[in-house]
Amino acid sequence: MTTIATAKEERLAIRIAPETKDMLRRAAERQHASLSHFIVGAALERAASLLADETRFVVSQEMADAFCAALDAPARDIPALAKLFAEKSVLEH
Repeated sequence: MTTIATAKEERLAIRIAPETKDMLRRAAERQHASLSHFIVGAALERAASLLADETRFVVSQEMADAFCAALDAPARDIPALAKLFAEKSVLEH
């Protein structure tokens, strides 16, 4: 389970159905955790999972090698890009 900071300065109040609370309480008891600790831990794990897509990604070794090869390859001459960059920017008109 994700580590939870020991300094508790904020309170979070939620409304849930009695059946939902009972299920969460039983799950917390199974892990020998308080209901609050269980809910916060589960929420942190889910948040970390969702936010991971913004900070890291995993690829196969083959894909990583292809990516590195593309980065190491010499730049290609693309005439259309050379023409585009030779023109004045719309911000400079």
